[in-house]
Amino acid sequence: MKNTFITLTFLFLIYSTNLYSQKPEEVNLLKLDNTWTKEVFPFPISFAQNINYDGMAEVRFPPKGWSDPKHQNFWSYTYVWNINHTEEITAKELANNLEKYFDGLNRVDGKNKYKKATATILKIDKKATTSFFKGRIRTFDRFATNKKISLNVLIESTYCKENKKTVLVFKFSPKKFTHKTWKMLKRIELVNNYCN
Repeated sequence: MKNTFITLTFLFLIYSTNLYSQKPEEVNLLKLDNTWTKEVFPFPISFAQNINYDGMAEVRFPPKGWSDPKHQNFWSYTYVWNINHTEEITAKELANNLEKYFDGLNRVDGKNKYKKATATILKIDKKATTSFFKGRIRTFDRFATNKKISLNVLIESTYCKENKKTVLVFKFSPKKFTHKTWKMLKRIELVNNYCN
């Protein structure tokens, strides 16, 4: 009996280690090839710890142009949050968390409040377990121009009942929604088993 307990404990530890020690490059939530730059990190996000979620985030940047103000893909990218969240996410909560995210990204504190982000998000549709949102974020670009920038955003929020998770897909661009950059962004989809 004692040996069985030790064996089961050992197997559980191995399984747990494999489950929670996935390398960032092994996490894939979006159907994009490796020409898209990828960053994966856990919540709480190191630079925005006041976003109170538990889970993983995957950011994907297009092959060219994200940091080039003259390129059509400038500041255009997609972002997925796979979080432990069982309540329906509201437009107000999304706006609040996006402001926290961009303020963290720009290291906003009492000395540089001019970099503070503001977000306006509206719920535009709901189909089954997925809610759709549209909005605009006014933030600061500390990576290329050192100026204020306005980003349009589309958000899909899907509740995965099986594992009590919520998957949020954000698509950002300063371009108008009619610009061809949005055709590229709108084609991006989640992998088929994203709820697992």
